[in-house]
Amino acid sequence: MIQRLIMDEIKEKYDYEPFADTEEYREVNEACIHGWIEIMRRKGLSGIEAILDVATGAGTMVQIVFDQLPASWKKAAVMCLDQSSEALRLAQSKLEKTVERLKLVHSSVEDMTIPDASIDVAVWGNGIHYLSEQEQLDSIKRIKQALKPGGLFFFNTAFYEEARPAETLGFYRTQVKNAVQYLRDRGISRQRNDSRTEASKFLPRSYYEQLVKEAGFKLVEVKEYAVDMRREAWEYISSFQQYAAGALRGYPVDAAVEAMKEAVQPALEQHGNRDQKGNLYITRKWLAISTQA
Repeated sequence: MIQRLIMDEIKEKYDYEPFADTEEYREVNEACIHGWIEIMRRKGLSGIEAILDVATGAGTMVQIVFDQLPASWKKAAVMCLDQSSEALRLAQSKLEKTVERLKLVHSSVEDMTIPDASIDVAVWGNGIHYLSEQEQLDSIKRIKQALKPGGLFFFNTAFYEEARPAETLGFYRTQVKNAVQYLRDRGISRQRNDSRTEASKFLPRSYYEQLVKEAGFKLVEVKEYAVDMRREAWEYISSFQQYAAGALRGYPVDAAVEAMKEAVQPALEQHGNRDQKGNLYITRKWLAISTQA
């Protein structure tokens, strides 16, 4: 119960996620969505009547979908679903000039009131890991209800067991070690806390493959993308409250965020590689799963 209250409090504090505007985020999601649209073609789709964007945030995912849909396809009605009213306002401001038929749904996935068998395609960008295993299963079952027979469901996540290649683990250890020292230097103590945020649990690829089958979907395709992430992207990821709270359990969330951000550059300098422009980066994998109802 305490863990649920903590996570509900964090969810209510929605801040615009600038990570969604980074080059790395857009590139990996453009690659994912390009693959998803190719699957739509292979499945015989020549248009989409309605698309559901789960945990829409600022609407970046569905904007990329619209940018990549074939020009000949009829523009779909879009339902943006999010628990945060502020996120929905941001999505509306981003999408209202592009999407003619836009509906904003203020709800969790499990509790959404979207009619059954009314959606052709559902997408969920980098958000499923925030839920517990039971919530994930309930949510995916609810998405299946909303999809038309044969409808397609696509999602991705950068938070799974294989996301961190073995050669990069030193970066994460060093970042947390430096973040703890940053907090100690400022007299911020850790309080006992045995809870663990869902975003700090790294479930394996095989778990997600089995999850969609358990929810009644057919597994169409599973792909992994390697993304070279630079300082700005790591600082934004470290600003996610669930991520920071999971890495630094027991510390005040706002202080944990600050400490994790400050610890990025030293960890990159110790463990990072350099790209052709001389920028330091650490590679992280993203998992993309395609399914059919």
